[in-house]
Amino acid sequence: MLHNIKKEIFLSLLTSFIVGVIAFFLFHVGMEQSIGMSFISGLLFFLFLHSGEEDSSSEEKKPLVDNNEEYRLLEKKFKSISEKADKLELEKKTTEYFLASMSHEIRTPLNGIIGLTEVLDDTSLTKEQKEFVSMIRESSSNLRVIVNDVLDVSKINAGKMELESIDFDFSTKVAASVGIFTPKIDEKGIDLNVSIDPQVPKYLIGDPTRLSQVIINLVSNALKFTDKDGKIDVIVEYLDRENDEVTLKLSVSDSGIGLSKEQQVKIFEAYSQATASTTRKSGGTGLGLTISSKIINSMGGELQVESEEGKGATFFFVISMKEAIPPAIEEVTEVEDETEVIQDASKKAFDDLSVLVAEDNPINQKLIKIVLENLGLNVTLASDGQQALDERMARQYDMIFMDIQMPVMGGVESTHSILQYEKENNIKHIPIIALTANALPGDREKYIAEGMDDYATKPLDVKILENLITHYCNVE
Repeated sequence: MLHNIKKEIFLSLLTSFIVGVIAFFLFHVGMEQSIGMSFISGLLFFLFLHSGEEDSSSEEKKPLVDNNEEYRLLEKKFKSISEKADKLELEKKTTEYFLASMSHEIRTPLNGIIGLTEVLDDTSLTKEQKEFVSMIRESSSNLRVIVNDVLDVSKINAGKMELESIDFDFSTKVAASVGIFTPKIDEKGIDLNVSIDPQVPKYLIGDPTRLSQVIINLVSNALKFTDKDGKIDVIVEYLDRENDEVTLKLSVSDSGIGLSKEQQVKIFEAYSQATASTTRKSGGTGLGLTISSKIINSMGGELQVESEEGKGATFFFVISMKEAIPPAIEEVTEVEDETEVIQDASKKAFDDLSVLVAEDNPINQKLIKIVLENLGLNVTLASDGQQALDERMARQYDMIFMDIQMPVMGGVESTHSILQYEKENNIKHIPIIALTANALPGDREKYIAEGMDDYATKPLDVKILENLITHYCNVE
């Protein structure tokens, strides 16, 4: 600093001397005036140099101030991002808990409604009563579809949707997926055309259940928005083949109301409908296309739409699947024989088998007791997990159906106690099936990890119950 001042003084004096000499000799200014001019110029030059030094010094310090300010701002941003991440994680967990609770609370009464409706339909009813029962069944089924859609979206968003990779009859799966709409299509007088390119192999490797779900969603969507005497085309085109991998295009076209450009942009968004009145007019959650889009994405394709208002719409996707080796012996069964098999299965009875059912809801108790007794089973009811444990310790059963949420002792705790009792007394294990309204991603794995043997959801599916009993009770 002192060195800089000395330098400034020296330069100022030098400038002053030069100005004085120039003024005296070149401009012939008097001595006194020359001295005055030299003094003033020297002083001004010194002030100029000194002010420049201060500016330079302040500029050198300024970046430090700015850097400190930037660090504080970055630290504040990082803290804000961290807080937002924690908040999002909390919101995610809260949403999952809410879905789990709502799933259970909705499915529990829904189980009673659907089950008892089926039981009621098997009794002697008048024509008008039959009609009422049919309406109840349809409304219940619609509600079940809505619940399943919400849970599917939750499963996909959580990244817990796993695709199967199994051999399946592609053409039969497409025909069966479309075939379930035959009654409604006939009722509306719609012209349905299903066309599969003969170059597409009959047997492919993939996830037939999820593929069927997409086809069903697309056909259901086309059916909703196609008026009477309209047209729906389901077309499968062969595009390419590389070794054993086949690329195909599946499209579903309709002659319905169509979509505007703006509607096409957001049609695959969750809870999105073409117009605000769509939900009221045609029903649905607005999740079908979202779910279908995500399924096709996971299969390596993309669900797209081409449409024009008033001229229908075409939803389509392109995917690649490997060709499967055809089965050695292809079973050919006539429709009449298949119907007889289904009827025989519905009449299937399990004699001399006793099961314990732990269920706290009185309506569900009555329902599952009727269903299982109709299958020929001897049923004992327990209203909570403690009663289930006491019954297991007092008697021998072939199988236990265990609800999860019960008073006194929950299903998981009761299962742990039963397993401990069996281990301590070296007693043969009785299969325990989780029978619950909880149906979120990971629930099955969670309950099996707790020691349960298998898992079934409410509303009850009689066919699933039959399969579980057949498997775990070694029924031929």
